[in-house]
Amino acid sequence: MIPNQYINDWGISSRLTQPSCVDIPENLTLCHGIGYTQMRLPNLLDHDTMAEVSQQSSSWVPLFNLKCHSDTQLFLCSLFSPVCLDRPIYPCRSLCEAVKNGCESRMRAYGFPWPDMVRCDKFPVDNDMCISVQANTNAGKFKFLCL
Repeated sequence: MIPNQYINDWGISSRLTQPSCVDIPENLTLCHGIGYTQMRLPNLLDHDTMAEVSQQSSSWVPLFNLKCHSDTQLFLCSLFSPVCLDRPIYPCRSLCEAVKNGCESRMRAYGFPWPDMVRCDKFPVDNDMCISVQANTNAGKFKFLCL
């Protein structure tokens, strides 16, 4: 069960539309081919349309291309194009922290701070159901922590 603080942080409690499953389009370059074909809309960043998802996610492609952490794509796509399940599965705090630790200094070198919208303390700790660090595991396989 996701605590209310996560629901409130992400604005889910005020959402009027029910989530739906949509195909991940080919032009969503950050997440197309991630290992699943359908995503949840609205996504976990509260984007309601595929146009908004595509536009917002495109600004993150350069970070992915830096290859600053092997789980950057997994982390970003868990937010921009979350796998379509009955309920949202957030990235674990440890996944966020691992990607942040690997990428933040490179981002700062280009003049960009780690964005508040992906502040790691917003995410569930690893003893909740969440998407955990995948580095050094089978590529393309997602591991959910269910404790």
